[in-house]
Amino acid sequence: MAGWKPDTDQIASGRLAGADLSGMALKGHNFRQADLAGADLAGADLREANFWGANLAGADLSDANARVANFQGADLTGALLGETNLWGANLKVTRLTGAFLARANMAQADLPGAQCSGANFTETNLWGAVLRLTNLADANMGKVQLGLAKMEQAVLDGANLREADLTGANLRGASLIGADFTGAILRDARFREANLSRTDFRSADLKQASFNDATFDGTIMPDGTIEAGPVHEWTPETD
Repeated sequence: MAGWKPDTDQIASGRLAGADLSGMALKGHNFRQADLAGADLAGADLREANFWGANLAGADLSDANARVANFQGADLTGALLGETNLWGANLKVTRLTGAFLARANMAQADLPGAQCSGANFTETNLWGAVLRLTNLADANMGKVQLGLAKMEQAVLDGANLREADLTGANLRGASLIGADFTGAILRDARFREANLSRTDFRSADLKQASFNDATFDGTIMPDGTIEAGPVHEWTPETD
């Protein structure tokens, strides 16, 4: 992404749309409500930086280190965050619609209320992340790591979670209409009160997963059978 090189005063001004900040040392910098639309931050050191309410639509943060950075309320629509380190980052109510986050490290990141529809999380590490009320409709989450994730009332309608690991995840009240969990690991996952209409669990590992008060309607179980519920715990005929 080609762009203009800002000087210190221009960086301080926050008017950085299309700027080239790639590889820069910006640890702890305050970008609160800055305009970084289309900016190039690839490979930058953004640890503990503050992007509260910033415009990062279409920005490139690929391979950046944004550990514990604050993106609360920021606009990252269509942003590139492939292989970015977002460990423990604050992404509350952030807009990530259509963003590319493949292979990013988002372990223990905080995303409640974030808008992530259509985002690409392929092979992303979201272990222990908080995704309550997060909109992940039609997101690509193949092979994602969501062990112990808190996903209460999240929306994952039409999401691809093939071969994902959701061991011990809490999906109470989540909407999973038409979601694809083919080959996923869902041991000890909690689906209490979740909507599992047309959800595909073929070849998934549902050992000790719980489904109390979940909605089943055309749900495909691991053995390929169609379930209309109620189901409390999936017990396959053979182990």
